[in-house]
Amino acid sequence: MLRIFNLDPIPVPVRKKNTEFSRILTAAVINERFRQSLLISPSDAIDSGYHGEIFNVNAQDRAKMEAIHASNLVDFATKIIQS
Repeated sequence: MLRIFNLDPIPVPVRKKNTEFSRILTAAVINERFRQSLLISPSDAIDSGYHGEIFNVNAQDRAKMEAIHASNLVDFATKIIQS
């Protein structure tokens, strides 16, 4: 008996919000100054961008991030995931 399997990759939709959050958190991991700015004032950090990169964050997600009060990046990231 011959079985044929489809080995094509399964497309996975990418949600823009997760992509932008990932980009922001990656910049915060890489750069201490950006990380501190993100923890103190997420809106200012988003507006400033990182090394010429612009973050596309809508008003609702910006408000969620601005409402986060965290003392470190792990806490900040955890609160983003929970929101």
